[in-house]
Amino acid sequence: MTRRLPALAVIVSVLALLVVFGTEGHATRTPAFGRVNADVMPAADPAGALSSTWYCAGGTATAGGVANLTVVVANVGASPRTGTVTWIPTGGGKRTVVPLRVGPDRSQAVAATDSVDAPIVSALVELDGGEVAVEHAVSGPHGSAAAPCASEPSNRWYLANGVTERDADETLALFNPFPDDAVVDIAVSSEQGRGAPSQLQGLPIAAGTTTFVRLGDHVRYRKVAAVAVVARTGRLVVDRIQSFDGTAGRSGISLAVAAPAPASTWYFPDGLYEGGLAESWHVYNPGDREAQVTLEIVPAKGNPPEPYDITIPPHTQQTVEATPDRVASGVAHSSTIRSLNGVPVVAERAIDARKPAPRQGWSSALGAPRADRRWVFPIGEANVNTDEWIVIHNPGAQRRTVSVVALANGQRLPIEGLQDLRIGPAGRLALRLGDHISRTPLPVVVEADGPVVAEREAYAVGRLGLSAIIGIPVG
Repeated sequence: MTRRLPALAVIVSVLALLVVFGTEGHATRTPAFGRVNADVMPAADPAGALSSTWYCAGGTATAGGVANLTVVVANVGASPRTGTVTWIPTGGGKRTVVPLRVGPDRSQAVAATDSVDAPIVSALVELDGGEVAVEHAVSGPHGSAAAPCASEPSNRWYLANGVTERDADETLALFNPFPDDAVVDIAVSSEQGRGAPSQLQGLPIAAGTTTFVRLGDHVRYRKVAAVAVVARTGRLVVDRIQSFDGTAGRSGISLAVAAPAPASTWYFPDGLYEGGLAESWHVYNPGDREAQVTLEIVPAKGNPPEPYDITIPPHTQQTVEATPDRVASGVAHSSTIRSLNGVPVVAERAIDARKPAPRQGWSSALGAPRADRRWVFPIGEANVNTDEWIVIHNPGAQRRTVSVVALANGQRLPIEGLQDLRIGPAGRLALRLGDHISRTPLPVVVEADGPVVAEREAYAVGRLGLSAIIGIPVG
């Protein structure tokens, strides 16, 4: 072990089975019931909640669209949930309300292209109770990617990574589902310092619309472009759609929901660094105080390296590349980004998979700022087209027991061979679902007898696609 207790590990995954989800919103009210305090990460309301609202920002809804949107809703409760998916298009078409009924232990997918035709679309999902988790996916010529929808709006959002180099397109989706306009300022922190492009200051986001901001039009040729979106008035939801055209070796598309606040700890359950597979951690300090941060890595075998400490000045970002002196090549690991002086930060881990790696794609997503007992993955499949893994990390000092359950058309199906698995302190489990079940779709729930962190990795077989996504905790 190391001088500090390691926490949740980094995930390298590829997820290429995603359906495109679009969510639109006309929320004329703030949800009356649900969590009392805003969460740093998307989280499902508990069983006793009287309603659930989810915000799925940013996609397309056109024939041959670059990021066609789909929403998937999973109900892990004992009662059916009814409500609506409201598609909110921008630049064409009209808002459409789709009735929704999801039985217990079921999932349901709703595609934007089935209801609207628009260059930009978002979705608002409203249901009559808790224990519901919602993910969205984008799909197009660069592949597919998925991410949780946001469970609450906020007046500020942060992302630690993004690329605006010649082969890259970093697009921010700014979704305002409310009846009042929002006005935002966008700041960018890159390897060239911090900037606030004049065109992105006082940027209006009209009520009931989504604005796409192609960051490369304002800050060109940045290897890393972390962003802060702060509203002067109103609230909104922010996603990042990142794609690469393959001209410089990188290929694929990645979808990420931003964080509404920084946190003192970020867990990444899985990670891998080897030939053709590059891994990096991106840490952004959006605050006014210097952050002293450490990266802790726990390999699946062998001794862990010494924690790697970095100092991050206010309003700047730093990147830590996986190198042989920091990470054992070919050895899976988990990782944790932790603030040592109490200054919270935002952290992502990125994976760039190229030949000779067996899978190709690019993924970057936030870690988990906390551990929990139950995690839901609404999107998934295990078949000849998709190689899906669930990786679980135990950041605590006590042994935990975990099980993986499929939601199978109204039944909770304990997956054979994935029940009552033990995971030691600072340990990890990497579970290949296709070795135990073949099913499409395959929403799953990870249940533990104590706090753990769970991540889904999905690899597209024989095509472009990679995604590594932290699950959605259920209160």
